[in-house]
Amino acid sequence: MAPVNILSLNVKGLNSPRKRHLLFRELKRKSVDIALLQEIRIPKTAAFRLSDPAYSRVFLLCATPKRNGVVVLIQTSCLITITDSHTDDIGRCVLVSGTVSGQKYTFASVYGPNTPDADFWSSTHSFISSHATGHVVLGGDFNATLCPPIDRSTSHNDQTSHIPSLQDKQFYNFVHHAGYIDVWRVQHPSVKDYTYFSPVHYTYSRIDCILTSASCLPLVISSSIGSITWSDHADVSLQLRPFAPAAGRRWRLDPFLLDKPGVRDSVRETLQDYFRLNDIDDISMQVLWAAHKLVIRGALLGLASHLKKQKLADIQDLQRQLREREMTHKTSPSPETYAALSQVRQDLNRLFLDDVGRSLLWSKRRYYERSNKMDTPLARLLNPRPHSQNMPPIRDSMGSQLSTPNTIRDTFTQYFASIYNHTPTHSASDSSLMDDIKDYLSRASLPSLSDEQAATLASPITETELGNALSLMKPHKAPGPDGFTYQYYKAFPKILFPYLLRMFNDLMEGGTPPRESLLASIVLIPKPDKDHHLTENYRPISLINTDLKLLAKILSLRLEPFLTLLIHPDQVGFIPTRQAYENTRRAVDLVWTAMETQQPSLFLSLDAEKAFDRAEWPFLFSLLQHIRLPESFLAAINALYTSPSAQILLPGAEPIPFMISNGTRQGCPLSPALFALYLEPLLQHIRMNPGIQGLTVRSESFKVPAYADDILLSLSHPLESLPQLFKTLDEYARLSGYKININKSEAFTVH
Repeated sequence: MAPVNILSLNVKGLNSPRKRHLLFRELKRKSVDIALLQEIRIPKTAAFRLSDPAYSRVFLLCATPKRNGVVVLIQTSCLITITDSHTDDIGRCVLVSGTVSGQKYTFASVYGPNTPDADFWSSTHSFISSHATGHVVLGGDFNATLCPPIDRSTSHNDQTSHIPSLQDKQFYNFVHHAGYIDVWRVQHPSVKDYTYFSPVHYTYSRIDCILTSASCLPLVISSSIGSITWSDHADVSLQLRPFAPAAGRRWRLDPFLLDKPGVRDSVRETLQDYFRLNDIDDISMQVLWAAHKLVIRGALLGLASHLKKQKLADIQDLQRQLREREMTHKTSPSPETYAALSQVRQDLNRLFLDDVGRSLLWSKRRYYERSNKMDTPLARLLNPRPHSQNMPPIRDSMGSQLSTPNTIRDTFTQYFASIYNHTPTHSASDSSLMDDIKDYLSRASLPSLSDEQAATLASPITETELGNALSLMKPHKAPGPDGFTYQYYKAFPKILFPYLLRMFNDLMEGGTPPRESLLASIVLIPKPDKDHHLTENYRPISLINTDLKLLAKILSLRLEPFLTLLIHPDQVGFIPTRQAYENTRRAVDLVWTAMETQQPSLFLSLDAEKAFDRAEWPFLFSLLQHIRLPESFLAAINALYTSPSAQILLPGAEPIPFMISNGTRQGCPLSPALFALYLEPLLQHIRMNPGIQGLTVRSESFKVPAYADDILLSLSHPLESLPQLFKTLDEYARLSGYKININKSEAFTVH
């Protein structure tokens, strides 16, 4: 894992949109994890301006007079979990505390007064001391120096600048009494470098510092002073040792890379050369396809690196010139060296501002064109990103609280491995189980496909189907572990489609996909209004490799026209032409009817525990055979479920793959249809059981409307119906893995 980068900077106001864009671009370019900013000059009414998806955790103390204001920005993916934040009363200090792997940290941004003020230093010392915990990092513009002879230059007109001022003495006492350490000076004891140039006094001074507690010093890797560019202060940077052990970085295709000039031509040439040289009889289709991903990934990484270096070349050259001119002017201040320095600084700022200006122009145009449409910008505003991607401390099965990335990963991996392998004894080799399943399905009187319908599903996959499936996939969906997005397949259809079709049709004939293709990454979505310290309150979403996701989409599109035949109208979840409001309206009408007729009734909402994840494959595939899905279609589905594996993605921890032996993966296009078919035998047994009596309206009985795994039972004569219902549920659960969560199921009675 990369070091933790901390930056402190006096920004001299951030009310300008261009300056804010400059700031966030600079923070991203330097991979800053924690930014300590001073003199932001943003009033309370405009605090929303400091918002950026990359720095979603903002701890802001708005300006009271417009010249003040401080902020701590924390990168969204930074591992620290914030536990507390405090601000002073005058807009000059904001303090944030948090923990990482059980270790406490405190980060503070301070803007010192530019005139002597003993009360400020005393109150700031008390404020920080009373709230700081663990390692302390304090960044700020202190408007004072610790050692004037080396932290302040002299001018020809004034040789007294080396004499400590009252402000310098107060700042020194503050640092000395608190026991803080000036890290940059410790690492550069004899170097003269400065962070601010006063054109009035024609002197340099190092009034911007990052101070740390003594306990934090062993964690420091390096510190540096930057150049004065778009602000009138130079930034001060500090690198700390990583918050957590290194975790492998997951590659993902940059969505804009293929649009860069020359990139598509280069990748197209690499693809053509690869398949021309390697498409021979000795290499299987699966190996050929899996190896091509490695080759193209390497080519794309090389192109991205080259373009990045090319883009930064002009900026880096100007920054090098700026640093050289700054050092020359700092050692030999004169009108000539200052003019040369100013010219380079103007050139660099012009380059920054031109780039930012183009970005702002495109942004304004985009929002102008789409502001009155129900489109992506509106959806993002209505459903904002979470403030942090970090995982809070997790309680394990013994009640112990875990806070380190590796222990949290192990707990989640163990939990989901047990869910995806909840009944290892249930397998297709268990003849007794398979006989019971076949008997259960035969008693359900399920509809099945005709020979003609089955033949439609069994035909080879065509290029038209592949193109249609690709066009229906949402373009910005996250890819699987291989990192290839839909843009890649859309960019090179003429080259990739023939090989994809060969592989897909080979799978329909009983082939097996490459093992690494069956690995899925699981991201955890916290369930709203739940205790996020418990593993069961996270929803697992599988990120499947795009090539197999395309196969699943093709199979789903083929099966879709027959779902209305195979599944009763009571089930409206994920079924074409059926809408959720149909069952909602029916439920309201049934409640009204029961209340009007005073018929003793029970409305029972069943909550299935991890419904999609607990579906057992012996039952599922027996069902698919029972409804007469053709062998080739079953072979393609089986290819998606042949020894698949998954890994939990958590920040700061290397994922550990584990095998999967049950469940339909949330995130797979075929999963909704498979689950609806999987649940249909239970619903059919409930409908057919005369001991389970539904509400009767105009001689028609209504028992069990459903939306996917959400089942609402409407029962009359509850005392007689409930025992039969529980017996039916138990039989289905024993064979299929289905499990009712009694604690989350709800009942509503009508007397």
